Amino acid sequence: MIERGIAVDTVGLLIEEPDVAVAQGPKWLFAKSFAERQDNLVAAVLLERKEKGLWVVLTVLVNFRLK
Repeated sequence: MIERGIAVDTVGLLIEEPDVAVAQGPKWLFAKSFAERQDNLVAAVLLERKEKGLWVVLTVLVNFRLK
């Protein structure tokens, strides 16, 4: 997240209110547009841990484009 200039609060908002959520097997891809960012969508690849009620962030991406 530091390498890509993404704040923890930004990832939290991305997880809570994604514009796009796509299941990819056991992983999820969440993406969101942020008005204050000049790049494309911010995205995160997540692994859901339902038994613990949390999301594990595997990676975050900037300049993300949907296909």
